[in-house]
Amino acid sequence: MLPYVGLGGLLGTLARFGLQGWLQTAIPGDGRFPIGTLGVNVLGSLALGFLMRYTTGSALASPEVRAGLTIGFCGAFTTMSTFGYESLQLLGDGQFGRAAAYMGLTLGGTLLAVLVGAGLAERLL
Repeated sequence: MLPYVGLGGLLGTLARFGLQGWLQTAIPGDGRFPIGTLGVNVLGSLALGFLMRYTTGSALASPEVRAGLTIGFCGAFTTMSTFGYESLQLLGDGQFGRAAAYMGLTLGGTLLAVLVGAGLAERLL
């Protein structure tokens, strides 16, 4: 199982690096709102919700593949530690409105994304 988790982690890390950087530069703004981290956390939560529901509800993925996709890829792709750091940075800079928006959108967005991902998987089963 460890090789699957390791490979998933490697791919998740690379995907996060690429997508987070792209989002941060592609979406207009002053660059001070952490849209890249928000994007990967919401997308990763959507993927995790879908994968957990779909791979536990079907025989299409072995436990090793499921662990590689969920623990490895999604675990490395999402980044709650960076979320905490960036939230404190915004608060420390006195940007209370942006901090509140970022924290609310991240928490609400990731919870909603897990729910939607699981619902999409449910439709396929």
